[in-house]
Amino acid sequence: MANLADEYGTDVEIYIKALTTTIRADTPTGAPAQLHDLLEHLGLERHAYPTDAPLYNWHTVPEHLDAGE
Repeated sequence: MANLADEYGTDVEIYIKALTTTIRADTPTGAPAQLHDLLEHLGLERHAYPTDAPLYNWHTVPEHLDAGE
């Protein structure tokens, strides 16, 4: 899995995942909890892999929201 926020050195990279309609928001490795909380406050859903010891976190826009929202 590629983490675009790590690759580009940004706080958040928001993009449409290739070959899907999923809108993702990658955060850098070790991003502060406040950044994750902000993205969740904006309506994004947090995901982590592996789930037992999160090393890689990302957020997605819920299915019921469109790209404009």
